[in-house]
Amino acid sequence: MAQALSEDEFQRMQAQLLDLRSQNYQLSDNLRKNNQELSSLRQKQAALEKDFLKAQKALTKSKKAQEVEALLGENEMLQGKLHSQEDDFRLQNSTLMQELSKLCSQIEQLEAENQQLKEESRSPDGIPGITEGEMRRLQAENTALQRTIGSLHERHEKEIASLKGQESQANGLRCTDTETGDKVPVTELDGQVSQDQDGEPPRNWQPREDNLQGQCT
Repeated sequence: MAQALSEDEFQRMQAQLLDLRSQNYQLSDNLRKNNQELSSLRQKQAALEKDFLKAQKALTKSKKAQEVEALLGENEMLQGKLHSQEDDFRLQNSTLMQELSKLCSQIEQLEAENQQLKEESRSPDGIPGITEGEMRRLQAENTALQRTIGSLHERHEKEIASLKGQESQANGLRCTDTETGDKVPVTELDGQVSQDQDGEPPRNWQPREDNLQGQCT
C-alpha cells in the first residue's frame, strides 16, 4: 500500500499544482495573444505586398511613358528638321531652275548665232577667218555651258539622295502607318546636252519634275 502523505507534503504538492495551473493559464493566454498578433502581421504583410505590386506596376508604366514621350519628342524634332530641309531644298530647286532657264536662253542664243555664222560662212561675202574664230568661241562657250549644266545636275542628284535618306530616318520613328510627307518637286534634266557634229547642242531636251513622296516603313 502506498504510504500516506503527511499534511506538509500534501500542502506542498497542492501549492505546486496551483502554480503549474497558473503557469499553464498564463502560457495559454500568451499563445492566444501571439496567434492574434501573428494573424494581424500576416494581414499587414498581404496588404504591403499588394501595395508593393501596385507600386511596381505604376513604376513600369511611368518608365514606359517616359520612353514613349522621349521617342515622340525625338520624332517631332526629326520631322521639324526634315520640314526645314525640305523648305531649303525647294528654295535651292527654284534657284537651280532659274539658273537652268538662263542657261537654256543662252544656249538658244548661241544656237541662233551659230546658225547665222554658218549661213554667213556659206555666203560669198563671208570672211572665213572671222567666221572660224567665232565658231571656236561659240564651241568653247557651248562646252562651258554643258559643264555647268552637268555640275548643276550632279549637285541636284546629291541633294535628292540626301533628302530621301533623312526622310526615311524620320519615317522609321513614326508610331502610325499612315502616309506622311509633302510632295517635293524635284527637277531633273531629261537627257544630257551633247554636241552634234557641227558643235551645236540638241534642241529636244526639257526640264522634268518628279515628286518625292515619303512613306512609313
